[in-house]
Amino acid sequence: MPDATLGVARNLDSLDLAKVGLQGVMVNTYHLMQKPGEKILQELGGIKKMMHWPGFVSSDSGGFQLFSLIRKNPHLGKIIDEGIVLYAGPKKQSKTLFTPEDSIRLQFAIGSDVMICLDDFTAPEADERRIEQSVRRTIDWAKRAKLEFQKQLQKHGFDENNRPLLLAPIQGHNHRKWRSYCAQELQKIGFDLYGLGGWPFQKNGEFDYSFCQLNADLTSKDSLRFALGVGTPENIVKLFMMGYQFFDCVLPTRDARHQRLYNFKINPKTLTKNDMLNLANKNCLNEVFDYCYIGKGQLANEQTAVGEFCDCPICQSVDGTPQVSRAYLHHLFKIGDGSALRLASLHNLRVYAQIMEILKKES
Repeated sequence: MPDATLGVARNLDSLDLAKVGLQGVMVNTYHLMQKPGEKILQELGGIKKMMHWPGFVSSDSGGFQLFSLIRKNPHLGKIIDEGIVLYAGPKKQSKTLFTPEDSIRLQFAIGSDVMICLDDFTAPEADERRIEQSVRRTIDWAKRAKLEFQKQLQKHGFDENNRPLLLAPIQGHNHRKWRSYCAQELQKIGFDLYGLGGWPFQKNGEFDYSFCQLNADLTSKDSLRFALGVGTPENIVKLFMMGYQFFDCVLPTRDARHQRLYNFKINPKTLTKNDMLNLANKNCLNEVFDYCYIGKGQLANEQTAVGEFCDCPICQSVDGTPQVSRAYLHHLFKIGDGSALRLASLHNLRVYAQIMEILKKES
């Protein structure tokens, strides 16, 4: 699902998202707390009514965004056992405490279908002492979040068969001992889904599949697993093999804004789930996926579709020619027209939607 941080996937509206076959979006609790705010969300009946979005909504707790903000700007706040302290003013004359309970309460105001517990994220360079602190704090915050979640269920009149789901991210960085301990303790508390928490990258920048496999292995076989923040088409297929069922990522829309467009080398309508998984096992997914940079000069006179096998709104053929050719999209980017961002995003998101359609269909 794409990240619609502030209730919008960059440059797209809800009709666009439905048009390319997406079923859900990820919004961000912290950012929606800032704008439009809890009161307005409640008055409007939640983010779905505000967006006019018929699909499901998952909401990030805001933990990663606050961690990133404070890491870059330590004067803006700090993380303590009670929650996350945010300072305002040049002399820190006012402060706000954002707690696990606040995050859950706000997610009920958002009206999310999948809510995520506030967790304590660690930097890639964290030492074992900091990793232990993060894990113990994440477990404690998860306990508090679940208690608040249960209170809010009663307050809003949900029953067990018709309620939102609660996800707990597993922390522990790449430290087997502490990630194992975190998974074990979270499963004792009991959640509907378990998330891939932390940075799934090696020091050289390569994606760390062993990290993701460990996280999957630490949860029971019947667990629902969410690969938070993942990833490229290849990442998604390989993590699906590990047992992850849900994915969210900024990549398809971010890459679209940077003129990087994904494509299938093979007609996706001929691919089965087994085909995809077999190619992934052989590390041959490069036979399936490709990409092009639409801003390159050699595309300036190509009247073909962005994707040969794509059925997105811009690649669909009308009288044998695509709705939007490579040449025209190249031109729109060159002149800085805003429609280029929308059209490129539509294309990339349709490719991602097709990947999930293949992986979910029976072979």
